[in-house]
Amino acid sequence: MGAAAPAIGIGYRRAIDRWTRDNLGRFDLLEITVDHCILGSEAMHEQIYELVGQVPLAAHGIGLSIGTDVPLDLAYLDRVAAIVDRLGAPTYSEHLAFTRIPGRDIANLLPLPRTEAVAAAIIEKVRIVQSRVPVPFLLENIAHVFDWPDAELGDAEFISLICRETGAGILLDVENLYVNGCNHGIDALAYLDALPAGSVQELHMAGGEILNEHYVGRIFHADTHNRPVPAGALDLLDHTLARHRPASIVLERDDRLNVTEEILEDLALIRARVEAHHKVSHVEPALRPAV
Repeated sequence: MGAAAPAIGIGYRRAIDRWTRDNLGRFDLLEITVDHCILGSEAMHEQIYELVGQVPLAAHGIGLSIGTDVPLDLAYLDRVAAIVDRLGAPTYSEHLAFTRIPGRDIANLLPLPRTEAVAAAIIEKVRIVQSRVPVPFLLENIAHVFDWPDAELGDAEFISLICRETGAGILLDVENLYVNGCNHGIDALAYLDALPAGSVQELHMAGGEILNEHYVGRIFHADTHNRPVPAGALDLLDHTLARHRPASIVLERDDRLNVTEEILEDLALIRARVEAHHKVSHVEPALRPAV
């Protein structure tokens, strides 16, 4: 028997709360941003918690800033743990990045220097997260505009080292990997091959814009979460499913949320790719074409 097909859903956004509730039957799960449960209004909290028991919920964070070179905020982690428990979420995921420096919130996901020393620091922090939040912890790869000089480890090597040492899983953002390939020449297939077997537990899909900004100096693929998933990212999803067995796939959309038909079209395209892969993977060996 092959593995079950992954559950497919969207990231919950309050701006389309009513539409989401009216279409719950179209989603296998919703991904909740835990920071919205911490910083949002009481009305937002109520809307989110009303979903408990109606549809499976996943827990995703944006406020941990695990890469900032200061101790983790344990009070924040304890609040996350309580929210994850209330949601009944099976995992808690965050970005392998930093969003703050001491005294300032940068409000952007920035990459970490890929050195042995930084990896060791992140490994210790991951263990702290695991000790405070009692569900599996997943790290997400980010899209980055720049890279730090003097990297000692490759992109896949860096996240793989951290996950092997801690037992953390990976939330693989397929769109982020796709745009990094376009922008920086990263070999996405080699990246997928280098990730430890069993480490990729969840996926993100999204669509962005192609920019030509003077400060970049060239055409740049931006992970803006406001456009349909590009064909290149869907093709990369095929390669991902051939190598890994994620339990879920979440479509992220943060802008142009009123264009709900695009969201449904993206979900249909993702489901078609998953179903095609799942059908092929369940063909009996005796029925496979001879090579």
